[in-house]
Amino acid sequence: MCHGAAVAAFPTPAEPTSYSGAVDGFVFGPDGGPRVAILPDIYGCNDFYRGLATHLAQQGAQVFLIDTFAGLGELPEVTREAAFARRNKVADTAFVDRFEQFLTVESIEGVIGFCLGGLYVFELARRGVDVSLLGLYGFPQGLPNEDPLPVPFDYLEDVTTPFTMLLGAGDESVGPENIAKLKSMDAAVPAMTLKVYDGVGHNFLPFLDSEDAAKNAIARDALSHIEQVAK
Repeated sequence: MCHGAAVAAFPTPAEPTSYSGAVDGFVFGPDGGPRVAILPDIYGCNDFYRGLATHLAQQGAQVFLIDTFAGLGELPEVTREAAFARRNKVADTAFVDRFEQFLTVESIEGVIGFCLGGLYVFELARRGVDVSLLGLYGFPQGLPNEDPLPVPFDYLEDVTTPFTMLLGAGDESVGPENIAKLKSMDAAVPAMTLKVYDGVGHNFLPFLDSEDAAKNAIARDALSHIEQVAK
């Protein structure tokens, strides 16, 4: 599930500056360019996201890679079980409250969220946060949590803040039935730009390294959406 390793398509991660405020994380690139934030998946700020942040910084953006799991320690092993055990210690609503404060303080212009971060993108749209919002592999059915966020399916038709969500049609983590339901709601949610890629499931951006032409094209299309947020 999601991104546990680097991809060769991204540059070697640059050495970032640590950031501490309403949320913690790392800053890539100098001040002066478009200011964007990346919300990673359950594996956190690993070399996949550091490589992506470096890529966007090389294109002129200042990128804040958010450490959703600050204070919860490093993963003892890169496994789904260990990642979820740490993820379950995050109070989702309290975290998004702090993240929303961070967006205002730092004048962030765009947010890119993956998996768990994609769920947070749904919530930011619900709250009317006026920045460019892009989610990949987000959960329209919500996720269980001790401090749960509202379920996107329950509010999407009332959202007026534009956002984009990219999903794979075969995503077993989100669930094909949930993706089908989201597609059926698309016309009733004009604020949402929904793109569902056939032939891939969860975690399709690493196909940037694939020799499969169709999968590589999907990953490059998804990357073009990411790059657009950072312009």
